[in-house]
Amino acid sequence: MAAITHELEKIHNSYERLQYQILVPCNCETCKNLPTPHSYSLDKLTKRLSDRRYQIECENSYEMVDVRRLIDDVMFQSTKADGEINPKVTPLQSEIEQQREESLKHRLKDSNQKEVFISYTWRDQQSKPLVEKIEQAFQAKGIKIIRDINAIGYKERFKEFMQRLSRGICVILVISDQYLKSENCMYELVEIAKNKDFYKRIFPIILADADIFKSIERVKYIKYWEEEIEELNKAMQEVMADNLQGIREDIDQYREIRNMIAKLTDLLRDMNTLTPDIHSESEFESLLNAIAVRLDE
Repeated sequence: MAAITHELEKIHNSYERLQYQILVPCNCETCKNLPTPHSYSLDKLTKRLSDRRYQIECENSYEMVDVRRLIDDVMFQSTKADGEINPKVTPLQSEIEQQREESLKHRLKDSNQKEVFISYTWRDQQSKPLVEKIEQAFQAKGIKIIRDINAIGYKERFKEFMQRLSRGICVILVISDQYLKSENCMYELVEIAKNKDFYKRIFPIILADADIFKSIERVKYIKYWEEEIEELNKAMQEVMADNLQGIREDIDQYREIRNMIAKLTDLLRDMNTLTPDIHSESEFESLLNAIAVRLDE
């Protein structure tokens, strides 16, 4: 089962937009005799176990079922119920994990010569720590993340870096509420979208405060940029046109963001980007695998 699960995981990861969950059939006396037993989400069972909730109710029989036994029925476990190492299981799991690690390293070979960028904002408290975790996970695999603090030297131009980022073959996006309100971040996102293969080149992680999953919330971002345009336009009218060098370009940029933000957020909300917690708990394995596939192309 461990080998089968590993192979299924590889198949799942080969589809960028595939959404799936692992279901575990109930093993109570009633469900054993049913053609379609009640099933539980493996993620929920694992969470209950970690929270020290060792039983769960079957919705068919209303019996309390042992969580550990449910998992053991379908997965090889590295420990027995008494906490001792299971000698039959550990070598197989170690072998599979080693093969997976070697496979990932092979796919990422010479990746330090291929640029992987990350686009994020400094405006909130969540993005920077997450970016640092991503950077550490990638460094452990021998791949360097290119971000503003390690790519822009003294007196170098931010716009040149953002243009370079927008052409990158792999760009990790850490999308937050403040990201969607940042002119620099949105400039990067719009420029990425203007280059070809937008969907293939972006690898988003959506933070909880980015309200893009309901249309009414997405409208608020359109309204935000309309207000920015109106405020800047009003200020421009108070000075002579000859003195607006560089500012006209800003209002054009705001209008471009306003025109594209609905389409861009619609694409982002339709992607299974996983939660930041899921990424962190897996040490960004899905993200690493997806980028490895892209770098191989």
